[in-house]
Amino acid sequence: MEINNAVKENLKYLLLISLLLCGCSLLGPSYKKPEVNINSNKWSESTNNTILLNEEASYAESYPWWKQFNDNTLNTLVDEVIQNNIDIQISVGNIISASGNLQKVKMNWVPTVNLGGTYGLGKSFNVSNSSGGAGTNNFDFYAAGLIPSYSLNIFQQIKENDVAKINLQLAKANKSAVTLTIISQINGSYFTMLALKQQEGEQINLIQHLESMLQLITFQYKYGLATQEDINTFQQRLSQAKMDLPNIKQNIAATRNAISVLLNKDPDKIITTQTIDDISTDGKILVNLPSTVLAKRPDIQIAEYQLEVANANIGLATANFFPKISLTSPLGSYSSQLSGLFSASGDFWTAQITAVMPILNLSLYGLIKQTKGQYYASYYNYIKTVRTAFADVNNNLLNYENTHNIFKEANILYHASESTAKISELNYKQGYVSYLDKLSNQLALDNAKILITQTKLQKLQSIVALYQALGIGYKYNDSSMPKKFGDDHDS
Repeated sequence: MEINNAVKENLKYLLLISLLLCGCSLLGPSYKKPEVNINSNKWSESTNNTILLNEEASYAESYPWWKQFNDNTLNTLVDEVIQNNIDIQISVGNIISASGNLQKVKMNWVPTVNLGGTYGLGKSFNVSNSSGGAGTNNFDFYAAGLIPSYSLNIFQQIKENDVAKINLQLAKANKSAVTLTIISQINGSYFTMLALKQQEGEQINLIQHLESMLQLITFQYKYGLATQEDINTFQQRLSQAKMDLPNIKQNIAATRNAISVLLNKDPDKIITTQTIDDISTDGKILVNLPSTVLAKRPDIQIAEYQLEVANANIGLATANFFPKISLTSPLGSYSSQLSGLFSASGDFWTAQITAVMPILNLSLYGLIKQTKGQYYASYYNYIKTVRTAFADVNNNLLNYENTHNIFKEANILYHASESTAKISELNYKQGYVSYLDKLSNQLALDNAKILITQTKLQKLQSIVALYQALGIGYKYNDSSMPKKFGDDHDS
């Protein structure tokens, strides 16, 4: 008991001396989040569509914005990609690794215990015997027992724990960034697939009408009612349309394959219940989202965690100036057959305390300078990330406004072409216009329909890009539970 008290007293004095010598300032500077002067209540490029309800800003990261399209196939694809995507599973593994590292750092406070044993053989020389002469004597001996040990720089341990905690949060933020990107990719790929399938049918109709037009022009040419130039013009348009069709089919297959990769599945057809015409783009950008929601955007979170790690690393580097304290207390038993070397055999224990601190280690100053430089770079990387995020949102807002206006004009053009084609059809049946006029108006309608499909896809993609820029929806159905391998790798 007296020895234990002595060990405690010595440890107390060592810690006190360390504090007096080193000072608490060596724990490193306190972290303070940088202030970026950006208007947090206004989006500069928004005119009529200023985004999301204020009350939804608090859970914007969980808001399933894609469900506004009321497409069950799309909803199912998003659910599947969140659960099965390989990149998301990789990020789950990184979270597990960071969590394990934090656990390891925390356990550094607990002494380690080793089981040790020694066995030896020996021979002594010039040993006096009963006859008064010198002789030899063989002997053996052993020692065995538990050997607890404790080696620790307390202040370094505190900083390592801080760094490990932040790295765990950083791993989670990286998973959020991956999930945000994957959700955007599955939505964008799905809309692209619908648009291409629609465009395939429209292209076939265009080819059929161009073939009819070319036949008519060729017939008129025989009777001098058309020129070779007219034939060449429609032949060029027909050939171009036929060349575009295989590209559309190839893009459909490529998009399906891209979706399969995102879902971690073999390539297969995707059964859809809706066409792109069934997808409404109206009212999909909600209103009045404060720009403070960008604080939850994953890349901004990542930049801030990196800054926090850089700040903590300064303290971790300076903690090397604190003493490293080692405690060992072996306990066990020994025995020997050589009474001349050991007077007895039995149990034993010892206690030892050691403290070591650097007096001359100039490399530590270089290490501290290095970590301060990393903090400096991380500081401005954070500011750059925030400003880039705001620019990204403004760019996507402007893109949405432009695609919205283009799609609106394409709608006007389509409805005008549709009306003209219907009137032409009626007039042709009544004999007021020629078959050539009817076909010409039908071709105009075909091109207008292809254009509206393309511009609708552009608007849908702008909606997807805007929600990604805002950092919305990445925590929907969020889970960091690892999948099971079904073998010894499962925890």
